[in-house]
Amino acid sequence: MKVGAVRPLSQIGIFILFFLVPLFNIFRIDLIQLKFFVFGRSFGFNEGYILLLCVLLMVFIFVGISKWFGRQFCGWMCPHNTFSVSITKITHSKTLKESPALRKNIDVGLSILFAPVIAFSMVAYFFDPIVLIKEILSFEWKSWSFGAYVILVVFFFIMIFPLRSNFCRNACPYGMFQMILSDKESKSGGVKNMFRGTGLLLLIIVLSLFSLLGYSIFSASGFSATIEKQLQGVPSGDFVTYTYILKIQNNQNEPMNYKVRYEGMPSSWEVKLPDQIQVEPANTHGETIMFRIDQSSLNKSHNINMVITSQNRHIIEKKLTIFPVAGK
Repeated sequence: MKVGAVRPLSQIGIFILFFLVPLFNIFRIDLIQLKFFVFGRSFGFNEGYILLLCVLLMVFIFVGISKWFGRQFCGWMCPHNTFSVSITKITHSKTLKESPALRKNIDVGLSILFAPVIAFSMVAYFFDPIVLIKEILSFEWKSWSFGAYVILVVFFFIMIFPLRSNFCRNACPYGMFQMILSDKESKSGGVKNMFRGTGLLLLIIVLSLFSLLGYSIFSASGFSATIEKQLQGVPSGDFVTYTYILKIQNNQNEPMNYKVRYEGMPSSWEVKLPDQIQVEPANTHGETIMFRIDQSSLNKSHNINMVITSQNRHIIEKKLTIFPVAGK
């Protein structure tokens, strides 16, 4: 296939991918539910090392592209450049050449039409797209996501209509970064640059990060656990009661059963402890944990270790420290 045919296919493919990535959870960070998605799988922030690997991989890929191919990202992959060039071709076509007023109206109309679509896709990288659609349609102006959406609509209208390619030439951070890394070899060498000098080192780093990310995703626990305080030091006869909520977030796409084992509790305590917790797919479920602590255990520090095991044998350990004091 000739380069002339590959380039528009690359531009269209990357442009479409920009919209599909958050919709299909290929990569998305949910700031409300405090989890992130990679290749369709969800992870809690307790597995933030996977998110870090994703960010590092993207950084080194963008650095590598500049070193391997020079300033080719803008012309081959940048969604903003692809969209700007397409709009410009439409508004400067032969049909509209002799109608400046009509050309400007179409230009403004296309900017008004596409700015909300692009803004939606951008917010969807950080918020549930389905919930975002509902908030936009119902005009939930008190929601921070709706506010962010409105601000981005204005921002992208300015990017599309008045600025367009001027942003790429004068303000794009990555465009400037490409100028720094680009040299004679990157301008002419192409794929060969991936296998020599600094380009080879970058290729090794990218492949290593990709392999490590794949292993981390495959070996991830797929769930997270938190412990929240409830009653603290409430007198009850000869005992003092402490209660907590053990919450388990299931990041899998199927219901999961979790077994809980407790270590380090004095035998004199009266307890109510769940030993199994069932959680629905992509959901969170909490169970109450109760410790009725006898008088001999007061004013002493006690470390309770909770070992939570999923049905696919992944383990998370949580430590709970209790320093019981009567009436507190």
